[in-house]
Amino acid sequence: MKQISKVIGMSLLAATIGLTGCNDKTEQTGKAETAAKTVKADVFTVTLGSVPLTAVVPGSVVPDQKAQIASRLMGYIKNLDVEVGQAVKHGDLLFSIDSGDIKSQISQANAAYQQALAALKDARLDYNRFTKLYKEDSVSKQQYDKIRLQFSVAQENLVAAKSGLDQAKAQLNYANVKAPFDGVIVQKMAVAGSLAAPGNPIVIMENLKSLSVQTQVSSDLYAVLRNGDTAQVLIEGVDKPFVGTIYTLVSAADPKTRTHTVKLSLPNVNDVNSGTFARVSFKRGERKTMMLPVSAVVNRAGIEGVFVVENGKAFFHMVRTGKVMGDMVEIQSGLALGEQIVVNNNQEMLNGDIIESADAENSAKGA
Repeated sequence: MKQISKVIGMSLLAATIGLTGCNDKTEQTGKAETAAKTVKADVFTVTLGSVPLTAVVPGSVVPDQKAQIASRLMGYIKNLDVEVGQAVKHGDLLFSIDSGDIKSQISQANAAYQQALAALKDARLDYNRFTKLYKEDSVSKQQYDKIRLQFSVAQENLVAAKSGLDQAKAQLNYANVKAPFDGVIVQKMAVAGSLAAPGNPIVIMENLKSLSVQTQVSSDLYAVLRNGDTAQVLIEGVDKPFVGTIYTLVSAADPKTRTHTVKLSLPNVNDVNSGTFARVSFKRGERKTMMLPVSAVVNRAGIEGVFVVENGKAFFHMVRTGKVMGDMVEIQSGLALGEQIVVNNNQEMLNGDIIESADAENSAKGA
């Protein structure tokens, strides 16, 4: 009897659970039907669009003006007060060279000039006197020619002495080295008291108002590039990309990397330093792909998808997105051409919602 009672009890329990399950299913179905709402939204038909094929290569920002400032004189450096990072204007003093030796050379050249001047004065007096005597036949032609030659030599000696004096004075101008253009000091290669020599840079300065991007490209990419072509340049630390214009294409390839140097001019930029890393995107053609407005893509529980309109109702379809171009996004998978997609009022949309499109509404009004 106990076994029979137990079997009957289990049967009653199963029946009760079954009835409860039916009631829950009925309630969920009723709720789903009740949850469906009408949403006014725009509908977009999936079509093919064009996406540019690009080749992205690394590059770096380089200055159009860069100068290694050296002294033309041999001497000890003094007044090297500029610092790395300091902005300088054209004509500003960068450093000076001890001018003691130069002043000594000027004194020597001036003394030689004064001697040549005195010698010319004496030679002129002799020449004038002997010219008068020669006309009176008081001296021979040989004596006269000798005096005339001395006078000519004295004139040439004075010209040479004057040239030497001018050159010595000009050297004094090179003792004060000034900035050749507006720029920034990027490197100091000596300190005050160091010995300067011609050809040995003391400071390096760059013009950061005129910058370019330099990159290396492969031979196949180089073959399709032309001067005047544009490319998108994204500089590290700058959110907005720039449009660069190619102005230099080096035909000779690097023998080690087999790549070609390409330079692109940039518009006026601020707060960008030379040497900053950049990415350059060169266009290499186009490809066809499905494109949708960015607003059509929604995120549900970390999954990207769109609402497809089927028989007037919206249903969520998971998609894989690709490149974004302005207000359009590439759809790599999950949709088919010709499908109707909801493009707005879709953030709170649920499966089964009834879509009332603006096109349908306008057609009804027209009818």
